[in-house]
Amino acid sequence: MLVGAYDINVPRRNQFCNHFKTTAYESLESLTADADLIVNLTPPKEHYLVSAYVLSQGKPVYTEKPMTTSQDDARALVEMAVANNTNILGAPCGHLSEMAETVAHHLSENIIGKVYAVYAEMDDGMLSQKPYEKWKNGLGVLWPAKNEFESGSTIEHAGYLMCLLQRWFGTATVKCVTQHVCIPDKVIPLHKKTADFSCAVVEYPDNIIARITCSIVAKEDRQIKFFGETGVLTVGDVWRYDAPVKWQNMITIRRKTMLNPLKRTLKPVTSAYPKAPKTSNAQMDFCRGIRQLAQLTGPDHEKMAALLKINELVLEMNGESISRDQHPWIILGTGNMASNMGECLARNGYPIKGVFSVQAERAQSLVERFNAEECYTSLEEIPHATTKTIAYVASINVNHYDQVRNLLDKGYDVLCEKPLTMQLAQTKELYKIAAEKNLQLQENLWSLFVPSASKIKEAALNYQSQNNQAIELTFCATIPYAADSRQWHREAGGCLYDLGIYPLAWAVYFFGDVERYTIDNHKVEHGIVSELELTTTHKNGKTARIKSGFNTTSQYIKVGDDYFTPIYAPEFKSKVGNNLIRKVREKLIAPNYPAKDPYAYIVDQLNTGNADHAFPSHASMHVATLMQEIHEATAPAAT
Repeated sequence: MLVGAYDINVPRRNQFCNHFKTTAYESLESLTADADLIVNLTPPKEHYLVSAYVLSQGKPVYTEKPMTTSQDDARALVEMAVANNTNILGAPCGHLSEMAETVAHHLSENIIGKVYAVYAEMDDGMLSQKPYEKWKNGLGVLWPAKNEFESGSTIEHAGYLMCLLQRWFGTATVKCVTQHVCIPDKVIPLHKKTADFSCAVVEYPDNIIARITCSIVAKEDRQIKFFGETGVLTVGDVWRYDAPVKWQNMITIRRKTMLNPLKRTLKPVTSAYPKAPKTSNAQMDFCRGIRQLAQLTGPDHEKMAALLKINELVLEMNGESISRDQHPWIILGTGNMASNMGECLARNGYPIKGVFSVQAERAQSLVERFNAEECYTSLEEIPHATTKTIAYVASINVNHYDQVRNLLDKGYDVLCEKPLTMQLAQTKELYKIAAEKNLQLQENLWSLFVPSASKIKEAALNYQSQNNQAIELTFCATIPYAADSRQWHREAGGCLYDLGIYPLAWAVYFFGDVERYTIDNHKVEHGIVSELELTTTHKNGKTARIKSGFNTTSQYIKVGDDYFTPIYAPEFKSKVGNNLIRKVREKLIAPNYPAKDPYAYIVDQLNTGNADHAFPSHASMHVATLMQEIHEATAPAAT
């Protein structure tokens, strides 16, 4: 019976417990006190601390793979289990499957004679190019891409093979291992580089040699082949507990010995564990290992030694990871943008030290949601930065200057929502202060940092080198008039400051400084400029047509006959060349469809101190200069 569950993420804990109609515990201590057995499904780096506490209370624990990320810690857990008269076992439990029993039975019957070699594959395809951002479990929780990629394919998957080979052949000795990071950033920025391809040659008793490969690069392949003196056994997919086992024997035709091309399916052997009810598409029964643990009445030294050995082999095959620090953040503001940034930071492993808002309840809500340390209700409460800390400013435009200046004075690197300020003199002043203090100050033009930006820039430069036609940059959104709307407020700067900054910055990013521009059209409604069209001519002779406005929904970059849509898509493949396909796509997919961690790229650059390289401060000031000139030329006179 499921007694209950605990998670440090309160909304996720409540969602899980509501779905499974079980108790939501407030702490690991209270859960452990009530339960007879704990299943540890935390991220790998948390396995040791959670398992150690449970074992210290004399309760058995079943842990997700790997047992720990340190073999010394793994040994300590086994010693702790024995000392407290209990057990620690863990995933995977494929060795308890019907397929494992079938292979064991037929090998013992010498169906292929002496086994010489085993080829074991655990390739999961080009995982980084799959639509993983859409993968959700039954509760709607997204697949934790960053955690999975940073853990690495070997940590995540090699155990499936190791537990089976150990079940069939006994204890292994590693002969040689090689690892490689083939794809450093799996579309999203990673702060821990771990092998996505590994290969080990392992020797088992009786001179059996196994080649084990594990990757998220090679074509999907999870088969094991056994090469013996009289034939070959093949398991097509080790993730399937009921996977058929195929046999090919050696035959001799006209003095030529060969492998029989016909594969015969061997009679399956029933597992000692009952089949779980079919409630999902899962091909594995994860509960068999938990059931095995529950049936033990005292420390099972053999089973724990087997788990310890598998952990050792997996860690040796995985090799060392290369990590870099993730600096803490504070957030100023509690609106949608602040919430989105908070989710991005939390999802990508950045600690959030504090949240600022003059509305204490709203600030406290985000503090609890993102497990932040402090709540600030005045700028004076924000402490000085004693180590590298980054502040994200997502307040209303008129507050940007005062808040950013306060943060720079206190030693924070700053990412500020656009526009940085509403006055050019203030913008220049803030960049000057940042430079004098050797701090990073970046306007949140995050779309210039996504992977597709450099690809689109290359296409734009190539096109204008061969043609005299301007490229088009359009960023419009349907924002109905409302007297209290931020966008329609006179001091907010109209569509230029709210939307036009994006295509204008993209044009500067593509072609450099603007030499001259013409205002082709603008429309004034309710005291602000609601529609604006420009043509910019840059110092290198390139031209761009720019459009922004509040009355249509159209966001794209057009380079000749090629469309890149939407303008801020962080995907490599954002190019839609066919006009009809583009129009159909725009109807099917809203222009603001969720992107793959869009803020993650600019966050990563700020974390490493490289943000100024993508869109330097002088480019931001150039855009700010243009915007003030254009605003003064188009804005209606105050009445």
